[in-house]
Formats: sequence, C-alpha cells, structure tokens
Amino acid sequence: MRLLALSTALVLGLVLTAGAEPHARPRDFRCLLKGTKPTGKSFYVFNRSRVKLRKAVAMSETGEIPPEGYPVGTILQVLPFEAMIKRRPGFNPEGDDWEFVRLEPTPRGRTEILADGKGEVANALGSCQSCHQLLAHDHDLVCGFVIGAAGLGLTEEQLSEIQADDPRCKKK
Repeated sequence: MRLLALSTALVLGLVLTAGAEPHARPRDFRCLLKGTKPTGKSFYVFNRSRVKLRKAVAMSETGEIPPEGYPVGTILQVLPFEAMIKRRPGFNPEGDDWEFVRLEPTPRGRTEILADGKGEVANALGSCQSCHQLLAHDHDLVCGFVIGAAGLGLTEEQLSEIQADDPRCKKK
C-alpha cells in the first residue's frame, strides 16, 4: 500500500512539473566575465553543458545558426543586468523560445531577478523581445550579430568597461 502511494505521488509530481514553465533563477547568473566571449562578438555565452557551450560558441563565431537556433539552456549576456536564456521548443514560439531576463547584480556578488518571461519583459527602450525580433529575426534573435556596441550607443571600450564593472566579479 505504501509503495502504491509513493508511486502515485511520484507519477503525479512528474506530470505536474512536466508542463511547468521554466523560470530563471539567481544561481543561473554569475560574473559576466566568467562566460565565454566568442571571437569577434561583444556578448558572453554560458551553458552548464560543455558540449552545448562549445556548440553555442561555435555558432556565435561562425554565424551558422541552424533552424532550431541555439542549444537549449544557453544563456547569452551583453550587459550584467540583462540576459536571454534559450528554452525548450514551444516555450515562446513568438520569441524563438528565448526567455528574457532583467537582472540586478548586487555588490555582494549575487544576482536578483527583476523580471523574467517572454514579450512582457521590458527595459527603458521597451519590450526586449520586440526589439530583438525587429533587429535580429534572421539570427535567432541574437542582436550581437547585427548591432554590436555601436547599436547600444557605446564604443567597444565603453561596453568592455561596463562588462568589467560587473559587481559579481571579484576585484583584484
């Protein structure tokens, strides 16, 4: 009887979580400079899987993006306070299955999530998803292929300074 109850609880738990929407977690984000910066790009790539990380970096360097886009679980960041996470197919079809995230790195080296989701996530310029769709619809919504630092109104040096000033990075 106990085994039946345990089995039922396990199956019910799996069914209930199988359709659950993923959400960004603070532990998903760390010092920006600890990511991999693809050659010739101004953004950083993260993925817990080394195989998927290598694939994402190669795609970023060559610009050869397959129809399904970046590997699931890939996190791309240009700035310490914004990120996008590639989610499973069907998560956000209008946004190429990206989850957009607004972050607040804290002076204690942690990350607070201010907003996460789909088209509703916005910064001072408006919806993150709408902007990415407008600028990079042919590049899996990755603006780093089309605008770079200048598209953010920054020089490469200014962008590098902002990235290096990420409070999550331990200063020497």
